[in-house]
Amino acid sequence: MKTIQYTIRNIPRPVDRYLRKLAQLSGKSLNQVIVEELSEKVTGSSTPVGNSLDWFIGSGIDDVTLHALEQEDKTQKELASKELHDAS
Repeated sequence: MKTIQYTIRNIPRPVDRYLRKLAQLSGKSLNQVIVEELSEKVTGSSTPVGNSLDWFIGSGIDDVTLHALEQEDKTQKELASKELHDAS
């Protein structure tokens, strides 16, 4: 099967954080996670593609989960910064 490549811009920060966290937790590449999420949405939905993108812009992420992901992201950045500083 021939594959098609996309370049997607202007991804909302909550969506980016969610997808990156999902990739990290699953041990998959960001690309693989995005392809799987899009494929699941398209094949697992009775809604025709293009009717609604609410699922893609983060409406399915509740505030508590989003806050937890933001805190984890902040912690990971702090740890990476500390490791970089300690290594130099």
